[in-house]
Amino acid sequence: MRPKRVVVLALAFLLAACSAEVAAPRPSETPTATPSPTASPRPTNAANDVIYLRSVASGGVANIVAIDARTGETLRTLPDGSPSFDRATLFTTEDANGSTRTIVRRLEIGSGRELASFTLDRTYHAVWAGGQTALSRDGRHLALSISPYQESGDWVTGFRVVDAGTGATIATLDLKGKSTYGFVAMSPDGRSLYLNQFGEGATGPRVFDVPSSTLLPATAIAGAVSQSGFRAIPVFSPDGRWMFTLDAGNPNSYCTSWDGPRCTPKADEQPYFLAVDLVSRRMLTVPVPMEQRSSDFEKYLLWSVAVTPDGATVYAINPALGLIDEFDARQMTLRRTSSVPVSRADQGVLAAVGRFFFPVADAKRYVTSGALLSPSGDRIYTVGSKGIVVVNTSDLSSRAVWQSDWEFDGVALTPDGERLYAVSNAKGKIAIIATRDGRNLGELKIPGFGETIIRIDSSP
Repeated sequence: MRPKRVVVLALAFLLAACSAEVAAPRPSETPTATPSPTASPRPTNAANDVIYLRSVASGGVANIVAIDARTGETLRTLPDGSPSFDRATLFTTEDANGSTRTIVRRLEIGSGRELASFTLDRTYHAVWAGGQTALSRDGRHLALSISPYQESGDWVTGFRVVDAGTGATIATLDLKGKSTYGFVAMSPDGRSLYLNQFGEGATGPRVFDVPSSTLLPATAIAGAVSQSGFRAIPVFSPDGRWMFTLDAGNPNSYCTSWDGPRCTPKADEQPYFLAVDLVSRRMLTVPVPMEQRSSDFEKYLLWSVAVTPDGATVYAINPALGLIDEFDARQMTLRRTSSVPVSRADQGVLAAVGRFFFPVADAKRYVTSGALLSPSGDRIYTVGSKGIVVVNTSDLSSRAVWQSDWEFDGVALTPDGERLYAVSNAKGKIAIIATRDGRNLGELKIPGFGETIIRIDSSP
């Protein structure tokens, strides 16, 4: 089935890890040879930022690449890892002693300089799940994972939580059975590690209690519900306590046209807004209208979630379906729902034929950071089937559509909100857009699959 292909591809990207040497600093800081008269000029974009892109190459090997936004030049390459909340430092892993031990290094992202290191027994890799890393908000607890493998017909999964400063082991979790487990989030105090349990036809939430080193039963999360359908990449409240997402529901209803209006869909078909209190271990849900479900697979996957700077309001938006919902995150209510202009993909005959014969090609799109708010909170920028849709938060009306002929996978803003960087893996480029008027400030070629921009250093 096509949804399974997307899930497999997504997991391949999210579990990718690698080691790479730190490259030389910005070439402009070192003597350079005079270019020959036949040398091709570098592109010059109207931006002086440095962006840090998590890029996944063929074979699932990931790196964090620092790119000069003015010239498109790669300034340095860092190994994949778990960045701190402020994106100042990065924890990376490297196999050692014939893959029997792991060296964990803490690097300064801005320079690539190593700040500290420690060594662990066994082989572990840094955890990355859709932009969320397994480092607690207080920076004290770091979770690492083994690569799941099969043994005698069972899956083996393992996690280890260590003191991020000393490397001392705080807790370990080793699991063997018919299910696999994937990282979801860590509580800001590092006491709870949230996982998804995959297997037996369902995906359910679990929590690992770090102080007791115990995987608690599913009932330990009050109000927990199993995953109904596709869930958008989660976002978090500013203090890291709350995790928000939208479950798009089961697109295949058991009610048919001849069942009549009295047919009630089953609970596992219902789309809903989801909030998890990562500290008190409780899950809250708000149902959204059943009419917002879609059986159009490409559109179904384009839900994104954004949270306001104060954490009080969350938006779920899908321009491909022309829908936006506004939730009160404190009262857990659906405050408003509205329509936005539908962002349409190419529906030509050749495109339809291509999707019929090569459906796996559609699975190459994986939206990891599909929506965000301006620093002032007055606008939402989100990806659709095509282009970037700009929505006013005051009345949920559409303000503009930028780069309407591009297909984007993620967006990021400079700290001042003046420039938006939008990743398009279909074109292998990043578009640079001025947020005041939507002007195109240039574009950058990207290596491999650009998963997400983790940091932007702005220059005047």
